[in-house]
Amino acid sequence: MKPKGILEWPVYSVAAWVLCVLALLSMLALDRMNWRKGEKSYIFTGARAPEGPKVQVKPAPAIVKEKQAEPPAGAVMKPEPKPPVKAPVRVQPAPAAAAPRSMVALVVDDMGNSLEALDELLGLGESVTISVLPYSLHSRETAEIAHREGIEVLLHLPLESLNNHDSEAGMEGLIRSGMSEAEVRKTMADDLNRVPYIKGVNNHMGSKVTADEALMRTILEPLKEKGLFFLDSRTSGKSVAYSVARDMGIPAEFRQVFLDADGKSELIKERLLELFRLAQKEGRAIGICHPFRETLQTLKENFHLLKDYGLEAVFASELATPRD
Repeated sequence: MKPKGILEWPVYSVAAWVLCVLALLSMLALDRMNWRKGEKSYIFTGARAPEGPKVQVKPAPAIVKEKQAEPPAGAVMKPEPKPPVKAPVRVQPAPAAAAPRSMVALVVDDMGNSLEALDELLGLGESVTISVLPYSLHSRETAEIAHREGIEVLLHLPLESLNNHDSEAGMEGLIRSGMSEAEVRKTMADDLNRVPYIKGVNNHMGSKVTADEALMRTILEPLKEKGLFFLDSRTSGKSVAYSVARDMGIPAEFRQVFLDADGKSELIKERLLELFRLAQKEGRAIGICHPFRETLQTLKENFHLLKDYGLEAVFASELATPRD
């Protein structure tokens, strides 16, 4: 006898088949769903997936150029303005360095006795150098005016000569060859103190003293101490003053042309032009003259001719430099 509640085997078989069919249908349904989505499918792999709804892509609108209005009949068409063309930038070459000008220095000796002579020199409107005698009537005033007006000042130092004994008699501030070294130093100090604003010293006469090397060293020592230059007036061909000054390390130069040795106007002009030609040739030259009436008039009429020779008027101190 079979226990109650237990079904016979045919019933179990039918239920099992139903469940298998349902499972198979579920697998088919899921696989079809994947196939329709375009995903991986095991059963419908070779079949063509259904197409989705087509999306129409509109083409981009074409760019249409705006049609320009037609010009009226008979109108003159103006060409369209072209953009400005920039001119090429030209690099200007550097200006050539100006050639150095030749220089000339004019020294006027024996100054200090006439303020009128100083006025005439100022009227030249050029660089000139005056040399003032230490015991002249207006020595200090002449130096002060010259300095204020931009004229270079030297001390015109009296030195003993070989043959001017009459003019030397009683001359104050004169250095003689027979003086002791102490006397020379004292006289030099007194002479230097009487003329202010000096840039240097040149000799008045002195053909005897300038030939004495030892004496010139004593005379020149205070110039070295004060930073002054020396101009050798070259009153004698035997002068050693210039070479001694150079040997001592003192800036120095010497005179090349005497303008008024004989006081005639035509000769003064001739020597002035000689000075200009020499400066033009050598690049530099120094001339010495005196405040004679004929000399001052000749300078007034002719000193401007230095421009025609391409010369520049300078102070004597500017030429007291080593020569090439």
